[in-house]
Amino acid sequence: MAPPSSPSASSSSIHKELVSTVTKEARQTSSQSPSEILRIQRKIDLRILPWLCFTYLVMRIDVNNISNAAIMNVEVKHDIKTQLGKLTAGQWNWAIACFFYPYAFLEPISTLMMKKTAYDIVFSLGCSIILKLVISPSFWLGRLMVTWGIIVGCIAAVQNYDGLITVRVLLGVAEAGYYPCVIYYLAFWFRPDQMARRVAAFYSFGQVSGFVGGFLAFAISYADGRLAGWRWLFIIEGIPAVLMGIATFWVLPDYPQTARFLSDDEKSATLNLLSEHSPSKEAKTWDWQQVVKLFKDPTFWTWTLVWFFHAVGGFGLSYALPTVIFQLGFTTSALSNVLSMPPSLLTFTVLNILGWLVQSHKFNPFRVAIVCTCQFTFNHGLK
Repeated sequence: MAPPSSPSASSSSIHKELVSTVTKEARQTSSQSPSEILRIQRKIDLRILPWLCFTYLVMRIDVNNISNAAIMNVEVKHDIKTQLGKLTAGQWNWAIACFFYPYAFLEPISTLMMKKTAYDIVFSLGCSIILKLVISPSFWLGRLMVTWGIIVGCIAAVQNYDGLITVRVLLGVAEAGYYPCVIYYLAFWFRPDQMARRVAAFYSFGQVSGFVGGFLAFAISYADGRLAGWRWLFIIEGIPAVLMGIATFWVLPDYPQTARFLSDDEKSATLNLLSEHSPSKEAKTWDWQQVVKLFKDPTFWTWTLVWFFHAVGGFGLSYALPTVIFQLGFTTSALSNVLSMPPSLLTFTVLNILGWLVQSHKFNPFRVAIVCTCQFTFNHGLK
């Protein structure tokens, strides 16, 4: 005979059934007009998208700042390569590349961890004390930001090549999953056919990081003194990530069902718009049948290849560009960082236009992917 369930387990089960029932009813009973739906979606956009865009801007600045640091104050031998032991080209390539191995490996794990999960933490101090840690989107995204912000600041303290490799690997671990976590998070609020323009806006802010990062490197290079300019760069660019990460715990709403800025009718309308298979607060986090189906879909592999070549042609070149511009010999290290700024604004503009064309069904997504890959490569080639 099976043992009876505990009252807490029974209560938890009833709560989950109630949330599921409310969600299903919301999908079936919402009857807002199209104009009202548009108003609600704009309200959601204004509440979550600006914050996500600016946090992604900070993330990309913290990822790419090593390319700006490479040439800061090189004329007076206060550059990072000289101060860490006259690093060779091969050592510098490894310092850049080592970030991506833990980053790529841990991205799927980090994304799955974002979904609400509860863990019991047991402390033994004479008696057992059990604390429950609940992981939600706002907690996980904020935790990622605080962690990588601290590590970016720690780069300022490295004294040799081994230390640089260590913090770069740790930075890859810390930042793993942020981008896919945000895409997963947006799926709690919008259908796939509503995502193109929003993802384009979000992603375009990553390109603006080249503009902002170049300007910061230019300005901070003049702070070079007892403490080298590149060390100031990592300290100053690590602080915003920590502060915004802490703020994310309270600023970012987790799910439509729990959003305090939405009324009950607005929550119902938002849930009603989502497809039956959209991720949600109460849905399973992992489904093997969907995973197998995904791997059998040729579109998945096509997009994977497009993304791979885009990353190589776009982000891969950006890590060397400030150095390439400086080595052309017609400008200083400070102005070389400035010259890497303008193409980022063009990329920002083009991405948002293409996102609007896709969402308006005026442009095929595959064409957009090819155009973006070619445009990123061409822009970086112009630099």
